[in-house]
Formats: sequence, structure tokens, C-alpha cells
Amino acid sequence: MSENTTTQHSAGKRTRAEVVLSAESRLAQIAQLQAGLAEDLAEGGRMALAEMRLTPSRDSREREIPMRSMAAELAAALRMSDRTTQNRIDEAMDVTEHYPETFASWSAGRISERHVQEILRAGINLTDAAAKARYDHEVVEVAEAETPGRLRGFAAALAKKAQPRTLEERFEDANATRTVRLFDLADGMSSINAVLPSVQAHGIFNRLTQQARALKDFRAGRSDYGTREHEQPVDDHRTTDQIRADLFSDMLLTSVPSLDPLAGDDCGGLGAIKAIVQVTVPATTLAGTSSTPADLSGLSLVDPESARRLAGTAPGWDRVFTRPVTGTVVAVDRYRPTDQLKRQLRARDQHCRFVGCRMPTHRCDIDHTVDAALGGPTHQHNLAHLCRRHHSLKHASKWSVKQRGDGVLEWTSPTGRRYTDKPPGVAFEPDPLGLNDPPDATGTVHAPMQHIEPAPF
Repeated sequence: MSENTTTQHSAGKRTRAEVVLSAESRLAQIAQLQAGLAEDLAEGGRMALAEMRLTPSRDSREREIPMRSMAAELAAALRMSDRTTQNRIDEAMDVTEHYPETFASWSAGRISERHVQEILRAGINLTDAAAKARYDHEVVEVAEAETPGRLRGFAAALAKKAQPRTLEERFEDANATRTVRLFDLADGMSSINAVLPSVQAHGIFNRLTQQARALKDFRAGRSDYGTREHEQPVDDHRTTDQIRADLFSDMLLTSVPSLDPLAGDDCGGLGAIKAIVQVTVPATTLAGTSSTPADLSGLSLVDPESARRLAGTAPGWDRVFTRPVTGTVVAVDRYRPTDQLKRQLRARDQHCRFVGCRMPTHRCDIDHTVDAALGGPTHQHNLAHLCRRHHSLKHASKWSVKQRGDGVLEWTSPTGRRYTDKPPGVAFEPDPLGLNDPPDATGTVHAPMQHIEPAPF
């Protein structure tokens, strides 16, 4: 009996390809059911709004009773809190009424609930109906091709582009709200929250991360600095987050990290580590002849005036040539000789090139698609950034990758399924080209900032 049971079980096993296909199908079905639930919640919300309009009382709390009642009834049936349910009702009414193309894609199972959440989050400040319609049309195409993590940056850029007011106008208003706030927490802890321009905030976080890693490597004896004669390697049990917090506190209180065992009279060691951000600026913006925003590594847009100030303090510029329609990077050069190929790959890739991964290029390896030991050339058409996780996956599993030209990678899974990963390009729209303009040059300027000085924006 045992042998027969084992034989039947083995014969009934699915292949790897069948498991993947089944998971893909079930995920689409889940998305369709979630979209259906959103439709039910939105309908319940509209019923409550109709009741609210008939309420004669001017007391806001009494007028909200129909919505609270509907949320409570749905919450009890769905075993959720009524506050959570009311938030979901609001989101459901928003997506069904203001984002018809997004909702249609969700209902068809082409995007997931997480995609929808990213779309709604990025579009929260869009109040103009025409702007929402434009954003809805453009963002759903990206959502159907990208993971929610990658969609986040694209959605934010598309939402900002759809705004009827220019980025300069909105940045001026937003920059006036910059602040530092203190919130007291439990158990003797507090939270300091700073609202800053995106370039400065990303630069601060990047510098803290570099310092935390350098400090941890030094104490473990892995640093390029080596170890001092009277010191033995120490296993620092703190997480990177904890070290970042400690360094943040030290630098604000003392100007120099007191945790830095490498610091000397010349302010070397961790204090010498500078922030790195990557900003891509259209040449016409740099020249002051257009107001096209700059791009902060695909994460956010930068207003033109701030971009020009950053470019003015940059130690060097990379000139990035892109295709006028797709924005694909096709060439990079620099006025002073340096590691041109590395800069070109950084400008083209921006992050790990495995499908769905957003690990930034400065934390990735440059991988030969065809191994150099097998004759693969060290050329842009045979190189791509891969994070350690996906670099290992490429070499240690049956996943394979091919270059299809213009930086496009085609990944093939162990079951034979193919996935295309295109270079992200830049978040802004290239300036329109005249009929006599060269076909492959929009003249964008790529500025990897090695140091950011606080500027009075």
C-alpha cells in the first residue's frame, strides 16, 4: 500500500513550469476578487453619502453617522476594524470614480492591490480632474510592466508631471514648510522628524549609510584602514539602522562622529565620507532656456533652480545622450578623462537590472553578461549592474540573461519563461526635438554629486 501511494503521489506532482503558471493565474484571480471587493466597498460608501445628503442636521458629527454606520456594518461582516474599513471605503471610491483605467486593469487581474495603493498614494495631491485623467492613463501602463516597488518612483514622477502648476511653483511652496519636529515616544525615547528637500534628505541618508558600513567593517577588521596595533577586531552587534541613528546623534551634537575610531586632527575617517546623490539634468534646463525638472535617480523630481545650484558645485559632469522617444541612455562622455564606461552604465542602469529589483547601482556589481573568461567583452553591450543577490542567482542557478541591444536585458527562468527588463531612462520628458536635431542626442547632463553643501533655496 505504501509503494502504491508513493507512486501515485509522484505521478501527480506538477512540473516547475506548471507551479509558476498556476501561481500566476491565482494571483490574477486574487486581484480580480480584490477589485470586486473594492467595488462593493465603493458602492456601500456611495449609499452612505446619499444618506448623508438627506441628513437635515448641520452638526458634522451627526452628518457622518451614515458613513460610520456603513463602515461598522461592513467591518463586522469582514472582521476588520471600522476605522480601517472606512479608510478602505474612501480608497475604493477614489479608484473607482477617479482612476477608471487603473480600476479596469485591476479588475482584469493585470495589476495587484499593491500597485493600486502606490498609484493612489502618488496621486493624492492631484485635485484637477484633467490632471487625474492624464495621470491615470500614463501610470497604468507602467504598473502593468513593473513591480510595486519600481512603480513607486515612476508614479511619483508622473503625478508631479500631471500637476497643472509647475514644479518650481510647487517646490517654492513646499520648501517653505521645511521643518524639524520632535515627538516624544514611550520608554524614554523620542523621534526627530525633518522635512527637507529630497536631494538633501537622500544625501544625508546616503552619507550615514556609508559611515555605518565603514565603521562596522573597521571594527570587524575588514576595513581598508586595517586595525590599530593595540586593538583587536570587535564584533559590533548593532544593526546598520542602529549605527546610523548613533552617528546621526553624534554628528548633530558634536559635528564630528565621536564613534569614529579613525578620526584624527585632519578630520579623516568617517568624517571624510561625503554624501553621494545622482541627479540627471536636461541641458536646456542647465542653460536656463527651459524649466524641465531634473531627475533624482528615478525616485523624485528636482526643481530646475535647485538642479542648477547642485550642478554648479558638482566636481564633474557626465554628458548623457539619450534616445528622444524612449529616454534610453546610448552614450556618456566627460570633459575630463575618467572611468567613462562605469559612468555610462550607472547612468543607464540606475539600479540592479534583475526584473523588479531597485537596489541602487552604487551597491551593485558590474557583471559581464557573457563571462569574460568565455570571451565576453568589457563593453556596455555586455555589462549590466546586478546586486549581490541576483549576481549570485545568475551564476548559481538556471536563470540566464541575454543582452538585446540598447541596454535591454532578457531574462529566462529555469522553466523557460522570459522576462524583459528595460533601462529605466530618466523620469522627465525629453525636450521636443526639431526636424534638424540629431536623432540620438537630447543633451541631458548627469551630475553625481560627491558633496552637498546646504544652500538657501
